[in-house]
Formats: sequence, C-alpha cells, structure tokens
Amino acid sequence: MKKYYFLLIIFLGLVIRLLLVGNTGFIADISFWKSWGLAALDHGIVWTAHNTNINYPPGFIYVLWLMGKLYSFIGDPHDYYTFWRENNFGFLLVCKSIAVSSDVIIAWLIYWFFSNNIMQVIAKHGKIFADRILSERKGSLMEGRRLRLERVADQENFVSERLPLLLSAVFFLNPIVILDSALWGQVESFGILFTLVAIILVFNKRPILASMIFTVGALMKLQNIIYIPIFFLFIFRSFDLKTLLKSLAAATMAFFLVTLPFIFANDMKQVLYLLTLNSDYFPWLSLNAHNLWWIVAKAAGMQMSDKITVLGILNAKTTGLILFSGCYLLSCILVYRKPNPRNFFLSLTFAIFAFFLFTTESHERYSYPVIVFLLFMYPFLENKNIKVIAKHGKQLTLPYFWILYILLTIAIFFNIHTGLVYNYPQNGWQLLTFISSRPLTIVNSYFLVILFFMLLPFIFSQISFSFFWLVTGFVALAFLALNSGYILTSKVSLTSFKPISIKQDYGILQVNKSVNSFSGWKSWNRLSNNYFYYRQGFGTHANSTLIFDLNGLFKTFETDAGIDTEAPTTASVIFKVIGDDKVLYTSQKMGRFDFPQHLKVDVSGVKFLSLVVTDAGDGINGDHADWLNPILLK
Repeated sequence: MKKYYFLLIIFLGLVIRLLLVGNTGFIADISFWKSWGLAALDHGIVWTAHNTNINYPPGFIYVLWLMGKLYSFIGDPHDYYTFWRENNFGFLLVCKSIAVSSDVIIAWLIYWFFSNNIMQVIAKHGKIFADRILSERKGSLMEGRRLRLERVADQENFVSERLPLLLSAVFFLNPIVILDSALWGQVESFGILFTLVAIILVFNKRPILASMIFTVGALMKLQNIIYIPIFFLFIFRSFDLKTLLKSLAAATMAFFLVTLPFIFANDMKQVLYLLTLNSDYFPWLSLNAHNLWWIVAKAAGMQMSDKITVLGILNAKTTGLILFSGCYLLSCILVYRKPNPRNFFLSLTFAIFAFFLFTTESHERYSYPVIVFLLFMYPFLENKNIKVIAKHGKQLTLPYFWILYILLTIAIFFNIHTGLVYNYPQNGWQLLTFISSRPLTIVNSYFLVILFFMLLPFIFSQISFSFFWLVTGFVALAFLALNSGYILTSKVSLTSFKPISIKQDYGILQVNKSVNSFSGWKSWNRLSNNYFYYRQGFGTHANSTLIFDLNGLFKTFETDAGIDTEAPTTASVIFKVIGDDKVLYTSQKMGRFDFPQHLKVDVSGVKFLSLVVTDAGDGINGDHADWLNPILLK
C-alpha cells in the first residue's frame, strides 16, 4: 500500500511540474542551455569549452549535449525561428526534464534508502524502548499508565514506518524544488543527486565507487566541490587511511575519465580554466542571495563590488571567505570527532549554508541543498519523544526540527522566487512578486542568518561547546594576521588591495609582473623601468583606470611610475592620480627611455583612489605602463 502512496506523490508532483514547464522561467539561463547545447551537438565538448561563453565545469557540457540531442528528436535545433523562441515548449520540456528527472530519482532514493536500511531499526525503536521501560518498572506501574506507554510506542511505530513516505513527499512537493526545476529551469537537483548517491554508497561500504560518482558530480555542478574535504574526511574516519588513499585514487581516475576529450585534444589547460573561471566571474557582493552581504549592500548586492574595504584593509570577499572558513572548520571538527550519518549530513548542511550566507558572489540558489540534506539527517536524530516519555510518563512533542525546516523552506523559497522575478517579473507567482520589496528582502536576509545559528544546538549536542571558542579564535586570528601590516606598521603596499574596478584597453592587469605576463607563464616578467627592477607594483597598459577602496584609512600615497622595459621605443603615456573624483597628480608625457618619476600625494579622507594611465594622445600601441612600489602611509 505504501508503494501506491509513493506513486501517487510522484504523480501529483509530476502533474504540477508539467503545468509549470511551459513557463519561460529564467530566460537567460534557458538561452544559455540552447546556445551551449547546440554548440556541443554540432561541434563537440572541447570546441564548446573554447568557443562559447560557457562558465560551467567541463562535465556539464555532456548534459548540454544531451539537451541538444533530445531536442533533435522532437524538433530541428537549426530552425532558427522555432528553436530560439522563448516559449519553445519542446526545448523547455527537454531542458527542464533533466532537473525534473533528478527530482524523481532523489524522491525515490529517500523512500528506498529509509525504507530498506535505517528505517527498519528506527521503526522498532519506539516499541523496544517502551518495552524496556515497562519491564524495568513493571511492578510499580499502574495498568492505565502501562497502556498509555504502549499506545505512545505504537504511535511512534506507526509514524516511523511511514517516515520514508513523509520525507519523500516533503522533498518532491517542496515549493523550492518545484520552483528551481520546473519553473526556473535550473539544475540544482541534478548536481546534488551525485552527492546523495555517493553518500548512500559510503553508508553501504562502497567508498571507492562512491568517490568516483562524487567526483563526476563535482565536474557537473561546481558547487559540489564545497563538500570535498568533508566527504573524504568522513571516509577516512569511517574506514581507514588505506581506504582513503584508494578513494582518492578512484576520484582521480574519474576526473580523467570525464575530461578524456580534453586529454586527447592536449587541452587540459581549458579544464583548469573552466574549474577556476567562476572564482571572480561575478565580482559583486551578492547575486540576489539574501545573506550577510545583501544586508551590507542594502539590497543592492549586484551593484556593489566585493572588493570594497570592510574590515581594516580586508575587502568583503576576503572577509567572507574567513567567516566561511571558520564555519567549515566547525563542520570538519564535527565529522572528525563523531563520524556518524547524522553528523555527516549536518556538517554538509552547515557548510553549504555558511557558504551561501557569508561568501560574496553567492547566488540565491546556493541554499537549495540545505532543505535536502536536512531531510536526510532527520531520521538519524535521537527520538526525543521517547526520552520524554521515559522521564514523565506522557507524550510531549518537541517540534524544533520541523519548525526550523518549515521556516527555512519559506525563507529560501522567497529568496529564490525573488531572484527570478527581479529579472523576469512576468514569470513568478503574482502575489509573491507584488510583495518582493527590497526592505522585505533585507528582513529575509536577517531571518536566514538567525535560522543558520539555529543549527548550532544540533552541532553542540554532539561535540563540546569549547569548539565554538576554538573556531571563534581561528577567525579572529585570521583577521588579525591579514591586517597585521596595517596594524603594526605605518605603511601598506597598495598591492594588498584588490581594485574594485579595472578598465584596460589591452591585456589583463598584472600584480607584481609586467603586463605582457598575462599571456602565460612563459612570458612572465618582473616589473622594471630602464632595467631598474621592482618587487611590487601593477603592470598595466594604456588606456587604463584602476580604482581602489581606501575607506579613508590613509594620509599619503606615494609611488614610482614609468614605462616598462619590455615596451617598444614608441611607447608614451601620461599618469594621473585621482581621489574621490579630484585630480591629485598629473605627470608629464613619459616615453620608453624616461626614468621613473616619483610622486607623493595627500589622500587624507579619500575613499576611492584611482590610478589612471592615458595614451598621451598618440594611440595605445606598446604603451606598457607600471605603477612601481605603490605605498600607502597612515
């Protein structure tokens, strides 16, 4: 009978999804699927990686190829007017079917895993516990009280036996899951599916195969790399060092199997590029994620650079990474100290939630795994009701988990929906679209931070609270260490700052190297002017503007400036220093054989310092310009 109920849940969920598939969703993402999928279908995996603007890991190109291939069975992808219509139902059905299919498989995994494994133990737990209490206290219990205990135990047994059905329904009918796959058209469920399969294989004593599948998942959905240290730490603590080494070897083999087309093309460099591309692809405080930086940006996260200075000389990105690292350390401590399934899922939840809340450049969808991992954790929690029964002889409900889960579902759903309707208001639910105001998104950001800290009781019920102070000390020490140059000395190199804005007509800005170094390690060159060499500085090219957020911390800026030795004899530039839109210094026209000029300007109270190089009016050809040993003085 339970199987029929499960099939009914799947049927209802699929009907809902089918009704939403025709919605054009996040149009930009769907358009990218079309473009990249068609490229993969026509030209192959490697060509797509080189000749499109794809910013997904290499494994996902296989999925894009599959989208293109499936569509070719129902329509012609080269029929321009049909294929590229926003409401092309055929392609919407194909591309969303990847995530919808993953939804179905995850729902089945939940039902199957907890029905055939741990649930067999959990289902009996309540009855056994109550029976033990009865046997120990039989002589002193009245008949009515004995019957109440038996009835409560039977209720526990009834609920436990149906828990797999409940959990699969909570997942498959969850509005977050439906919104992401059937409405938006994204693939969060596809990415997390690999991690869940790998985890279940680890629980079933197959860590080698689990490591291979886990690695494939990381190459499909880059966010999965966040779980790597926790995953392999759990394998080490659950098995031994030998098993860990075998698992790492299997993961390496899986990596090379997925990237085989790039190996044959002698092009592993592109694989590395795709895996690191997103580290600074969207250099903003928050990509519509309702998190700490959305609060800092006052609901304008995509209008503020994450290189703004926020703590001493540390920018927002570095600050966020430190906060995330502290939370990640706590997750690793939890798994290392008590490596059981409950803590494994809890550590994954805590880590990904911290990544969403505290790192910059976070998308609104990065909190999606939280609602999945928590469901898998729930059956492994202690049976609180039974403990209360044993103590008081009556049933008291402690709904902390479900209250937290429901509140998380509401907050995360609102965040993801808001991210959709900010871009395409016509594609969301009208009532939510109407109330998705910026003030409310800030309230939701605070709410999500509070819900994050509500996970801590689960953690510190397993490990000593002293680890909280250990992690706090680690974070504080990191902040102090990275600010030590500013705290302990009177001067700081400007190279300690990341520009909040870079505009350059040729090449890519180089730190402590000449501008030609951007073309690869074979071209790396030290900064120099007429063969005077410098250890620190910026190698740039006319016309360029570098803007730094000093946050009013310094009084004086001084630097040498000149044309790099590698420039041709025709090079000529003019250097300018601007503070908060006020020109503080302008050099004379400088040529290839001019010695570097030293400049010193007052920057008291200046927030934004701009270093400008112009082509001196004769074109940019060969204008390799250097800011040499730039120093800020307090």
